[in-house]
Amino acid sequence: MAILLLLLVLALNFIISWANASYVGRYWSESKQVGGSFRVYIIVGYIMAIAGFTMVYGYILLLISPILLQIAEVDQETILMFEQLASDLIYLFCVVTIVPTGFYIWIRSLKNFFEKKTLANGLTAGYNTFAQLHNTMSVARNAPSAFGRVVETLFGGKGKKKDNTIIILCAILILILAIFGGYFTASAIMKKADREYDMFGDLQRRYPDYS
Repeated sequence: MAILLLLLVLALNFIISWANASYVGRYWSESKQVGGSFRVYIIVGYIMAIAGFTMVYGYILLLISPILLQIAEVDQETILMFEQLASDLIYLFCVVTIVPTGFYIWIRSLKNFFEKKTLANGLTAGYNTFAQLHNTMSVARNAPSAFGRVVETLFGGKGKKKDNTIIILCAILILILAIFGGYFTASAIMKKADREYDMFGDLQRRYPDYS
């Protein structure tokens, strides 16, 4: 049941990340010309898409890798250490990217609501406020202990086995693979949307008399 719930959460995260990458891709080239806060907003969305895909790929790898370690006859204690370290590394990478960028999106949504008090802007600002508060509180509770475990595993631990160095490298490799997977997936979706959508052309079609 827990595995099924995790897969559902990962699927939802994948869909949201795909939507983010597709959205920023629609305005990627144009944002370079417009510049300013609009360009920052698009880059922030791109970073969040990468982080979202990284989380999905990271936890999928975490589900698969213990099976491979068991086949390799690695002892259970070492596997547990690997899982804890890899999950902490993935978690810390994601919160370091998602929380700061989330603050920018949250502030921008509040600004949009105060400038144009529409229902859509109000709902967006409300959701972003809830999400940012939830994420920030979660980081305050969990990030220090996750960071402490990573430092202890990498640099501490009396009587640490030399064989554990390989497990540490494997955990870091999981993070690197997840990041590369997130980057290439987000970039592919973004570039496809960039090729298929022309923001300036769409504006000209909507407002042919605008000059």
